[in-house]
Amino acid sequence: MFTAVGSSLQLSMDETQALKSLSAAMRITANKALQGSITDLARLVDFIPLKNASRFSCLVPIFHATLHSVQVPNYINSKTTPSILRAKWALNGVVKTCSVAPLTSDGQDGAVRKYIVRRWEQIYPWMQFFARNCLPPPYDVSLAPPHPDICSVFDAAKLCTYPLTLICHNSEEGRHMLRSSVSVQHFVAQLWILIGNLKEDVLEGDPGITTDGLVSMLRASFALTNYVCVSESEDPDKITLPLSNYIHAAGGVKPVVITLLRYIRRITRDAADVAEPRSWTASDPSVQSLHLFTTGLRYSFHFLQTISRQDASCRTQLIRQGSIRTVVDAITRISPRILVQTNKEMDFHSELGLAVRQQVLWTGYSYIASAIRDADDGVTGVCQALDAGLLETMMKGVVCPPHANRRDHPPRGCLGDVELLFLLGTFFIYHRVASSIFRHWFRVQNSPMEKPKIRDEGLGIALKLVLTASTDAIKYRNIEPINFHEYRCSGPGCRMCTSGFVSKKRRCSGCLISLYCSEKCQRAAWRSGHKKWCQVLRCTVGPWGSRDIRQSLQVIAGFETSMISKMAKDVETHVRKARQQFPAFSNKLVLMFDMTVFPTEIHVLPLHKLQQFPGQDPIWPKIADEIRERSDSPPNGYMFSVVKVHLGNSKFTLFSPSTALSMAFECQYYDEPCGSVDEDDDYDSESLGGQGSDYGSESSDEGDGSEDEGLPTCNAILVDCLSQNVFVCPFATRLGHVLKINRDYHFVPVF
Repeated sequence: MFTAVGSSLQLSMDETQALKSLSAAMRITANKALQGSITDLARLVDFIPLKNASRFSCLVPIFHATLHSVQVPNYINSKTTPSILRAKWALNGVVKTCSVAPLTSDGQDGAVRKYIVRRWEQIYPWMQFFARNCLPPPYDVSLAPPHPDICSVFDAAKLCTYPLTLICHNSEEGRHMLRSSVSVQHFVAQLWILIGNLKEDVLEGDPGITTDGLVSMLRASFALTNYVCVSESEDPDKITLPLSNYIHAAGGVKPVVITLLRYIRRITRDAADVAEPRSWTASDPSVQSLHLFTTGLRYSFHFLQTISRQDASCRTQLIRQGSIRTVVDAITRISPRILVQTNKEMDFHSELGLAVRQQVLWTGYSYIASAIRDADDGVTGVCQALDAGLLETMMKGVVCPPHANRRDHPPRGCLGDVELLFLLGTFFIYHRVASSIFRHWFRVQNSPMEKPKIRDEGLGIALKLVLTASTDAIKYRNIEPINFHEYRCSGPGCRMCTSGFVSKKRRCSGCLISLYCSEKCQRAAWRSGHKKWCQVLRCTVGPWGSRDIRQSLQVIAGFETSMISKMAKDVETHVRKARQQFPAFSNKLVLMFDMTVFPTEIHVLPLHKLQQFPGQDPIWPKIADEIRERSDSPPNGYMFSVVKVHLGNSKFTLFSPSTALSMAFECQYYDEPCGSVDEDDDYDSESLGGQGSDYGSESSDEGDGSEDEGLPTCNAILVDCLSQNVFVCPFATRLGHVLKINRDYHFVPVF
């Protein structure tokens, strides 16, 4: 048996027999290593090659015996230094052996479980020791480590992170350990913060034998470890720790959010900086680096989606810190690098193929969709995505097929990009989103692109539908007078514009729509009919009285009116079916446009079955009778129409905005046009570019009622005054918009 002289180190008979397969020189080195020789222990680690290393797995018992023989010291001095160095080389040997374990008989999964997970009580304390003494503090990486002489920062970073990476890739038992251990999660969170704060790719002690920066590689590979800690277990019977434990270990919600977005930006930069592959083969270094970075980016998106879904404070903070903008920018930068069709071998490769590379895009799209859908204020998220250039990115993405099953026209499933596009379409009814759409078309007009060859037919069809809806949103947004009820007093016969109000605006606290210049006008309006329509108008803005809904009534009304005229036959069919389905309520049917899905769906339901709507109120039959009397085209077979909208995680059923506005304000605004709408003479070009926009802030009700100053409200076309050439936006011929740009590119309305 191999034994260590004067110590308790020894190997079993089977382990001793396995060592006989080595050369005589290596057996001598192994015996000296067991006797405590640090030099020979380091030599054994160097003996392990990166290829064809199956026969060197017999050295692992020596490394385990060494770790078992030394205790983690409480302090560092000349007496404990030899033990620390022996543990350093032994841990190096275990990690190196498991890294090449696919060539062993057990396979990498079995090797990691056998050599690391089952020996975790020996390995983990030394990982903590090297992190505590040889790495800089997580929140101030500029400080020197306490004891850099024992182990370089380069070696300590590998010793602390590589075992965790191997566990996450190859052992389900190890992954459950990461999810269920408070101590390990705290350790991982601190390492994650540390790696995220490292700015350079060169660490102290780096031998410089490779051009690949260790920090970049650690940043990309550690993304999986971080995601595993907060993900749900594959086995539902196994208990995992709550997300709050990890957030607390990392220092709170804001540090987690800031560090995560920093990870995404830096991994994106590293992926974009990868040299163009000389040959698209699995052995090309650039292809391997690109795969590493895109995989790290995909797991960062997974982590982003997980914490956003599980914790409301994280979700809010992520939106506030611009997570959607960061993800869109990442997708935009890496899309040209991964949407590349090369050859049959690479396109169908199980790990590096086209379908695998595209997963990072769909993961990013899925996060954006979930962040918008689960948010309290989904409008802000949609504006972030549009202003960051999401539609332009998808317009470039149609050149590549979505699957590698067939290289010409492969089949498509319901993937993240189409799902996101249709979700965006449900927010085009909002005024703020329509403003972002206008900025999108302005950028497209000023950055002409060649018409791409559409190879992803599913994405191309979805894009066509959504872009058509976007032009409709701009058309309805720019119908003049824009939001007329926000610009003039609603008192009967009063022609006072809001800019001329002597005192603050008096907004009706019931409907939250009508404005009055004085108490006298407010009382007069109440007596002249507002008493009856106040409740109806309140049902038009929803129970919360959302500012986004109030400012978007004109756009919603435009979509509603357009669908009633275009889908008249479908409406008649639905009414006929509803009468057969609900014969007892045939005189109380309501037409509902479900705008929470795209394209909009039509439903005809009894009044009392409407959700988020006071259908039991006795006022509705009277309102329906008045609509039939006063309307030029009264409803046929139903009482009135309603629209179902959502702001993210909340849905509302609103009374028909087109009907409510025309009926409630007919005397004030529809008999004669408002001649003096307060508009600014100059428009800020910066608002068109979307720079410096604060999505979380809104002007108070005492403002002028227009949240996007700088966007033209008049009919215009785009005129370049520098060259006197006329450029027409894709929607200019439909909308008749005229816009003049001076030499400073400030918008000046032309009447």
